[in-house]
Amino acid sequence: MLEKIFDSKTNVLLNKAMDAASLRNDVIANNIANVSTPKFKRSEVVFEENIKKLLENDNEPHSGKLATTHSKHMQIVGENDGKRLEDFQPETRLLEDLSFRNDENNVDIDIEMAKNTKNKINYDALGQSMSNEIRLLRMAITGRG
Repeated sequence: MLEKIFDSKTNVLLNKAMDAASLRNDVIANNIANVSTPKFKRSEVVFEENIKKLLENDNEPHSGKLATTHSKHMQIVGENDGKRLEDFQPETRLLEDLSFRNDENNVDIDIEMAKNTKNKINYDALGQSMSNEIRLLRMAITGRG
């Protein structure tokens, strides 16, 4: 019974998103640390696009998915094309894109710092969402806020 509460799709998705944000922080820090390393190629974390593909609504009837009323509503399902949300992991991708520097390094410190700030805001929002989920559970158990 408790597994169904604590391992709800919402909690699993929030945990995966927080894991991805934590990994993204490490990758961005590595990019920033190597801003002056010749021939260094930056990396990035791919999470949002892949999780969206996993959660997207397929048009099969009786697929066990809920009807949505808005295109931005997310489906949270257990399986899609044999992939399970619980097994999903963020992906780190090395970017071999063009470099405008003579040392062939493709890290732009301003872009990395902006990504770092955006990631921190995202992580804080995810943490607040997780805290709200726990608060709702506590309210349901105790009967008071």
